[in-house]
Amino acid sequence: MTNPTDHPEHVPDLPHAHAVTWGVAELPHRGPKRELTTERIVEAAIEIADAEGLEAVSMGKVASAVGVAPMSLYRYVTGKDGLLLLMYDTASEVTVPGAGSTWRERLREWAVFVRATYDKHPWLADLPPSSTPTTPNRLAMIEAGLAALEGVPAPDRMKLPTLRLLLGYIALYSKASSDAEVDDEVRRALPELVTDERFPLLAPAVRAGVFDTDNADDERGFGFGLSRLFDGIERWLERNELDEPLERMPSSILDDKQVRDAAKLVDEARGKLRAAEAKAADAVAQAVDRLRAVEAKAEAVAERDAAKAALKAAKAEAKAAKRGD
Repeated sequence: MTNPTDHPEHVPDLPHAHAVTWGVAELPHRGPKRELTTERIVEAAIEIADAEGLEAVSMGKVASAVGVAPMSLYRYVTGKDGLLLLMYDTASEVTVPGAGSTWRERLREWAVFVRATYDKHPWLADLPPSSTPTTPNRLAMIEAGLAALEGVPAPDRMKLPTLRLLLGYIALYSKASSDAEVDDEVRRALPELVTDERFPLLAPAVRAGVFDTDNADDERGFGFGLSRLFDGIERWLERNELDEPLERMPSSILDDKQVRDAAKLVDEARGKLRAAEAKAADAVAQAVDRLRAVEAKAEAVAERDAAKAALKAAKAEAKAAKRGD
């Protein structure tokens, strides 16, 4: 938890869980089990989440872990939402050495250390970072990212979205690379379920075993994606141009019948196009085979004619030689 001496002298009223993270919460009422602390409660909850997942965390289970009745916890935390926020902030504590000499090296180091927190506490990915971090450790994480970008010729208002992009990537990659909830029977059935007709581009990769457990990410995937994000940032810095605002679509567009019908038509057209391309490729292959056969036949005829001519010439030469004798 945050050292109380680190917070400002005057702070506004905060929700209890936030006040705890900032070290400005009132002490719990005195009573039995005075040795119990908010820190111990949060620690127990994190241990449960690390071992069994975030969904396993309940006030009753945490109370049992620290040896008190569930109602006793409410003297320290206001409820499960408050507990989750305290867990989120505590598990987000990260120290970045900052040893890189370039912004890419420093930012890569920052990303690797942030990812380590997600490896240590995989459930963090179930609590995606908000656009406005409000707890000390999440803000410290952003501060460390800004330190990595110090000296980069970009305004802070653009550096912050850059860090949010990277945090989102780290959290999403952590979630997407976890196979904890994948049923082995379903995995084995994928080569049959993912057909060429429905997934023409993905099906060959699935048959080749791209989703097999022995093809798990060997760290190249995360590094590749991170480097490509850095490439984009670097290109943006070189351009030194403001991007055009991207207009947000109304969410109701997902249910619009005309849009859905149009997307269906496009999907059908793509299917027909793929079928036409396959037919064209087959026609080309057949034509190549046919033309090669014609060329081979022509070459054979030419070789046969050349052999006949050579034989005829040899006979004529032999006949002339005999007359000369």
